[in-house]
Amino acid sequence: MKKEMKELQELKGIGEVLSRRLIEASYNTIAKVAAAEEHGLKRIPGMNPQKVQSILAQAKGMTAEAEKNRPKTWKH
Repeated sequence: MKKEMKELQELKGIGEVLSRRLIEASYNTIAKVAAAEEHGLKRIPGMNPQKVQSILAQAKGMTAEAEKNRPKTWKH
C-alpha cells in the first residue's frame, strides 16, 4: 500500500490521508483516478469540488504523458 500511496501523493493536493482514502475506494493508481468520474471522487471524505477537478486534470495529464512516452509495440 505504501507504493500506491506514494504514487497518488504525486498529485498536488493528495496527502497521506487522502491517498489512503482513495486506495480504500479502489482508486489505487493515477490511471484509475484519471478514469474516475467526478461524482465518484466527490464521495470520498475530504474531497471538495475544486480539489476533485484539479486532481482529475492532473491525473489525466500525467496518464496522457505516460502513454505518449510508452514504447510502441508493433504487430507483424
